[in-house]
Amino acid sequence: MKKIVIVFLVLMLVLTACSLPRLVKVEDQPEPTATKVVVITQEPEPPAADPIATDIIDLDVTKNILMSEDFSVDVGTWNTGVWEGNAGEDYISDGEYWVIVKEENYMLSSQASYTGTPDVVMEVESRLHSGSEENGQGFVCRYSDQDNFYFLYIGNDGYYAIEKFVDNVYETLASDFDTDVIDPIQNLVRAECNGNKLRLWANGKLLAEVEDDSLVDGAVALYTRSWDEGNITIAYDNFMIYDPNPNFFGQGVSDDYPIGHLLFSDDFESGPGNWLVGNYNQVDLEISSGWLTYTMKEPNREVWDVTREVDAGDVRMEAYFSNDAAQTENIQGFICRFQDNDNFYRISFGNDGYLRVGKVVDGTWTSFVDEYESSGAIDPNFNWVEASCEGNTLRLWIYGVLVVEASDPENTFDSGDVGFIVGTFDDPNVVVSINDFVVISLD
Repeated sequence: MKKIVIVFLVLMLVLTACSLPRLVKVEDQPEPTATKVVVITQEPEPPAADPIATDIIDLDVTKNILMSEDFSVDVGTWNTGVWEGNAGEDYISDGEYWVIVKEENYMLSSQASYTGTPDVVMEVESRLHSGSEENGQGFVCRYSDQDNFYFLYIGNDGYYAIEKFVDNVYETLASDFDTDVIDPIQNLVRAECNGNKLRLWANGKLLAEVEDDSLVDGAVALYTRSWDEGNITIAYDNFMIYDPNPNFFGQGVSDDYPIGHLLFSDDFESGPGNWLVGNYNQVDLEISSGWLTYTMKEPNREVWDVTREVDAGDVRMEAYFSNDAAQTENIQGFICRFQDNDNFYRISFGNDGYLRVGKVVDGTWTSFVDEYESSGAIDPNFNWVEASCEGNTLRLWIYGVLVVEASDPENTFDSGDVGFIVGTFDDPNVVVSINDFVVISLD
């Protein structure tokens, strides 16, 4: 059962920021200081439910990852070098995959790979390194040969399209401009090719959705093109391909998030950055195999950490949260508008369905929501989680399902940093791993 008194652990360390060669992210540590905060709240009763099996899971199986590439090392599997006729060039540099289209009105398809299924969800961070904003950057799917494939892409000028090339005949299935959603420099692009459904997102916003059954199988690739001007250079990072299993992505992509631009992202592949990794009395915090893992050590503790790079008001956050322990009574989630260790908002959940949303003001906890979620959206083992701090409203989605919404009538904090929160109740054996953290501005 949930404790009425929660003890908060505050990671109060001073860390000199370092610059990493990432798309967005522009050692012995002292022991953190523990502070106590008394929380008075009515203890909620959990809904009746059948026992849940809580075996430790295989992360790769649960995430349904078909392919993952952060371009930190050139292992020789990607196209690199000059294209035939000097039409373009691609290479890996500073943890990014750079594609240069030298000719005008020319398209390049890089690293066509068959994933074992024609149904995929693809995601990549793309950045205009140089050249005209009138360009194309995105994905190819169902590629069988140079005359048969779909391509889904955006341009930094705001243009987007879903198109097909079938038996050497070109056809646009959907296209338009959206300069409010698409950033002129960098974007988080996502596309889905699933059955006869083709969908395209930028920065969490669904841009277009069509149905077409012309192509049923084939490979996937990154897609880059020029229009009237050549010499376009697009830098790609954190390319992911997922199996769009209905239990994972079918209900899991939120179509109608507010627009914005990418503020911060971390796939935890390139070192600790500003995260306070280390071994402490209350928690071990480490980055291993591309995951940020909190291993808790004491009961009734909460720990949190922030990016030390973000200062924003309205934001959307997303990440994968994995429960790597054998019990589900835990705390995990996001914090936003972080001022200091005594002042911030928190949006959290437990793998048992427990929801906890509120604020800490001058070290005192105020609860907005303290209850169990009853729809069954929260998985006991693994969750794709999205949250927003917008105006005075805090929201939490699990696999695209809105599970909680709460408002602060005092609108206490206007802006601040963002990060994670993890905690325990009676059983200290909580291990939570986090990956693919993305923060998008809604301002």
